[in-house]
Amino acid sequence: MLEVIDNKVLVFWFENFASNITAVELSEEVILIDSSLYPEKLNKIIDLVQLRTKKPVKKVFLTHHHPDHSFGAIFQGNLEIILSEKTLIKLFDYNDNLLKKISKESEYEFSDIQKKLSRCKFNVFRNDNLNTSSKTVISGISLGGHTEDSTIYKIYPENILVAGDLIVSGVHSELNQANIDNWIKILEELKKQNIKIIIPGHGKPGNIQLINNQINYLKTFKKEGKESLLKKFNKYKYPELLLNF
Repeated sequence: MLEVIDNKVLVFWFENFASNITAVELSEEVILIDSSLYPEKLNKIIDLVQLRTKKPVKKVFLTHHHPDHSFGAIFQGNLEIILSEKTLIKLFDYNDNLLKKISKESEYEFSDIQKKLSRCKFNVFRNDNLNTSSKTVISGISLGGHTEDSTIYKIYPENILVAGDLIVSGVHSELNQANIDNWIKILEELKKQNIKIIIPGHGKPGNIQLINNQINYLKTFKKEGKESLLKKFNKYKYPELLLNF
């Protein structure tokens, strides 16, 4: 599905709960936030964006290292990849056994990631990143929570939050690498901010209620455990690729 926000933000979200891709139209180019799992899928979205906007797509910002958000750009190989230092380290840390598992589940060969990474053009920031173009500001900050390297991006002046997997909509969160307490703390702080629209890592964009739902989900897991979580959120679906749950 394609959802257009304020005539300049294009959100590609998927009914099979694959990871979302956000395109932000700037004065002379369009930038992407996250890149899906498959390079062919990413290329199709780039073609659609360029056809619609008549502007080039040359850059992608990553929210975190998980394959369904990052591998599309890495294996596509033509985009400048803007990411946190922690995300870059995590990408180089993928071991052979996990890559074989991902390759088998996705039916795509990802085992040669080290070779692909060595050929990518990276723009690395430590804790935060600021990108300005005409009247648009994209502010990135690495916060942790869902993963150690989880990064959010805010689009101003529209006050749009691209949350990565810190917030998902109608989808089970991957919790294996999470710092649950920090995750909840981050979400509680985001609730205080003037956020107009939230673009989750998976599922349909929404409003502040998505934060409330995510906090409820995490607190249920923390207090009652996985069994109660699955019963309470039995209508939630699983994302396209789930490494651990």
